[in-house]
Amino acid sequence: MEKIDAERSRTPAERRRTAAGRSHSSTRERLLREIESRTDATTLELVEATGLHENTVRGHLERLRADGHIRRERDGLSGRGRPAWRWQPLPPAQLSAYAGLAATLASALGGLVADPATPARRAGTAWGRQLIENRGVAAEETDTRTLVVAVMREQGFAPEDDGATVLLRTCPLLAAASQNDTVVCAVHEGMIEGIARANGSNLESALRPFAVDGACALHLRASA
Repeated sequence: MEKIDAERSRTPAERRRTAAGRSHSSTRERLLREIESRTDATTLELVEATGLHENTVRGHLERLRADGHIRRERDGLSGRGRPAWRWQPLPPAQLSAYAGLAATLASALGGLVADPATPARRAGTAWGRQLIENRGVAAEETDTRTLVVAVMREQGFAPEDDGATVLLRTCPLLAAASQNDTVVCAVHEGMIEGIARANGSNLESALRPFAVDGACALHLRASA
């Protein structure tokens, strides 16, 4: 009871914010802090811990994930039926201090030009080249696909490559992507092409946002 009262007493200024810049409700902040106090938790565990209705908890969890505060993974325990989701707080290194700014810029770009994906992709290409320059990897010294996956891991995307598709489990600009995936995903596609070009390759990328269990699906292929 003391924990619940403490969360209710927090002022809006003491709570984290949504991608739109609004302070969390006391309920959402309470759920976030409950997750942060654990290594991970299932939805039902959070229902039991908070006493909230399961549908209420699910709704807040999805919003917290869209805003870039938490991530989810399937429970590895074997058993009948589909494994439950386990919710985890994002490590501090993966929380972007500029996510709110990125969301604002993506929205502004979308309103300024008829095809915002084109300048967004160009910006991403320049970003990818700069990442390789900063990394100090000489052209053609590393297999390009391996290099792309390695750089995306360094940038906080948590990629999983099965040889056909690269699943991106997290996104450093998730809050912005949830608001305007056309612009943000175009930046990321351009970033990948910039990495490839800096490594002497014409690798092309296609990114499908939130395509597989909430993860983004990245398809890479060599251009003709």
